[in-house]
Amino acid sequence: MNCPKCGKYNPEQSIFCENCGTNLKEIQNIQNTNNIAMQNENPIIKEESEANTQKKSNNLLNKKRIIPIIIVAIIIAAILIILPKKGKKQKENIDINYSTSFFIRDENNKYALFNDDGKKLTDFIFTSVNDFINDATIVKKDNEYGIIDSNGKMVADFGKYRYINQVGGLFEAENSEYDYFLVDGKGNVLYDLEDIDLVTYIAEKRYFLLEDNNNKTYKILNYKGKEIASFPINSSVEKEPTTSEKDGYASIYYDNKNYIFDPIEGKLIASFEANSHYCINGTDGDIFVLNSCTSMFERQDETFYKFIKDGKVYDTTEKCNRIYYDSGNVICFNGTNRNIIDTKLNLGLDISNKAYIDNNNYAMNKNGTISGVDFYNNENVIKNAECRKLIDTGYMKNGLYLLSTIKYNKCGIEPGMYEYYKSNGEVAFGKTFKSASLFDKNGLAKVSEDGEKYYLMDSNGKKVSDEYSDITANLDYYVVTNNNLKGIISENGKSLVDCKYSQVSIIGNHEYALLTTPDSKYVLYNLETKNQIKTFDEMPGSSEHYLTITKNGVKQYYTYSGKMFYESK
Repeated sequence: MNCPKCGKYNPEQSIFCENCGTNLKEIQNIQNTNNIAMQNENPIIKEESEANTQKKSNNLLNKKRIIPIIIVAIIIAAILIILPKKGKKQKENIDINYSTSFFIRDENNKYALFNDDGKKLTDFIFTSVNDFINDATIVKKDNEYGIIDSNGKMVADFGKYRYINQVGGLFEAENSEYDYFLVDGKGNVLYDLEDIDLVTYIAEKRYFLLEDNNNKTYKILNYKGKEIASFPINSSVEKEPTTSEKDGYASIYYDNKNYIFDPIEGKLIASFEANSHYCINGTDGDIFVLNSCTSMFERQDETFYKFIKDGKVYDTTEKCNRIYYDSGNVICFNGTNRNIIDTKLNLGLDISNKAYIDNNNYAMNKNGTISGVDFYNNENVIKNAECRKLIDTGYMKNGLYLLSTIKYNKCGIEPGMYEYYKSNGEVAFGKTFKSASLFDKNGLAKVSEDGEKYYLMDSNGKKVSDEYSDITANLDYYVVTNNNLKGIISENGKSLVDCKYSQVSIIGNHEYALLTTPDSKYVLYNLETKNQIKTFDEMPGSSEHYLTITKNGVKQYYTYSGKMFYESK
């Protein structure tokens, strides 16, 4: 990103500006909070805004209309707090901003392109640069614009276009004749923008609209320029198309029709007519739960709900006051009841105050108290565990319930012990634990049999890690502690780093760790190959692509393979 104070380019992961020291993260947070008023312009292009005032009537500022993203009018936060989304299958996010290449600025304020191997791909010739999106970006050499790919190839040479604006992974380019074109990251012209307007949305880089005035058509394009859907422009409709996104998916509403789509895959999921916009409030990529919504400047008197499964839209208005997504299930909220609902709109199990596995198998505290837990099958109690209580309610994706013993006069058992139970009400694993957790996203639970040593256990009861005095989930790994020293184990419990370090940090693209030794040395470690790469005498600064050390006023740049590839004063 470019520093808003001095204008100098900094890698996207930078916390402070390398030139003036401005706190970039703090400014980003302020901008994100106030993004209603933001103008989503390319920072390296702003300097020429005055120079473009003599363009023809349909100039760049008219061509590009920036519209705020719509927000949900009624937020069901209270429901989500009561029933967290355990076991939700998240869409695998593709980071269109990720690149294996990056820019470094020299003492003459010129930029060169390097890759993660430390190879210099260009000379220090660029006077201004921007972040890569879909492996291409704008660069500037003196007063000329160009487009470069992540391999260092100029896909649009300097001078070919007098002006370029980045729009997601695409580019809006103007030639010397004041003609406008939509260009992709390979330099191909996708559209002549004569009589076509771009409609973009604040902070959204993965999709936008083309307003084709000649053919009276809107087109939804993704960041690669792939057409996802199109719909006619209705001259009698005053409102612009509005949009909303969640969990990597998006919706656009115009002229009483909603379009639900996947901008990464460039795929339309469903479209349907309605008299309001429907926003996505929960999804796993197979099921989409929607609620009617308005922009932050409007209000709605009542919220309506639908859900999509296998491309078909289901209206739950007559059955449910509200619906929401919970771990593969659509839950119908009506009064005090929360029922699983199917595609025939049949109401199944009321999951209120229950830990459930499916429509037929669930458990709940006996008579709403904590004197014991009843286990049900087909609405019949098949087993009871006295002097115990449920640790949590909601969907139990691993098919096991977690209970704890309670202090109760007639029980005569040690309170505060933990047990896992099968759906038939029998104790699983034949063990009682002094500490236990629900199973996490990796299908593992942190347990302790003596209250002092902890290990990870899978849902079959198998011990999958060594024992440690503490285990804490950290990104894709677990940080473990023994004798006040830390190490790292993998998502399947295997040791990656022995407990020999005072501090450990996951860095880079989650493939590396920075390990602090008790004598204050800093070890760069590859978590995939389990190799120590390099030891530093002082803590290096880290970014997504490289590490830095400053010695005697000289800044040294190191790859994550430990090679110093550049020095600057």
